[in-house]
Amino acid sequence: MPRKQRRGHSAAGGLQAARGSVERYYRDLIQQRDALERQIAALRDALAAMGGAPAPARAVRPAARAPRAAAGPKKFRPGSLKEFICKALSGGDVMAVRDITSSVIKLGYKTQNKTLAKSVGIALAEMKGVVRKLGRGKFKLA
Repeated sequence: MPRKQRRGHSAAGGLQAARGSVERYYRDLIQQRDALERQIAALRDALAAMGGAPAPARAVRPAARAPRAAAGPKKFRPGSLKEFICKALSGGDVMAVRDITSSVIKLGYKTQNKTLAKSVGIALAEMKGVVRKLGRGKFKLA
């Protein structure tokens, strides 16, 4: 059953009201920006009159960070599950999750986790670039 439309209220009227609100907000922001630019110019002039060199104008948008250079294999926090997984896989063999889990325990990883294999699987999924997945449940160091 279609809704009854109220008198005097239409979708177009609501859209017009929203557009007017956004336009007012836009004009207010432009006015604030102009006021800030005037204040910055006044401060720059005052600093120049005092003999100080004003700081260079900052770019509107900060520059993007340079990509990090590859610094070799990723390091994990000492004693973490991911570190023990790397140790377990360091032999170079392809291993299943259950084999990695038993190796981690044999290497001395202390845990009371009842679902350690699940945690190992999750950690392996987060170790992209360090560990390579070769098939369903089969992993090797990259």
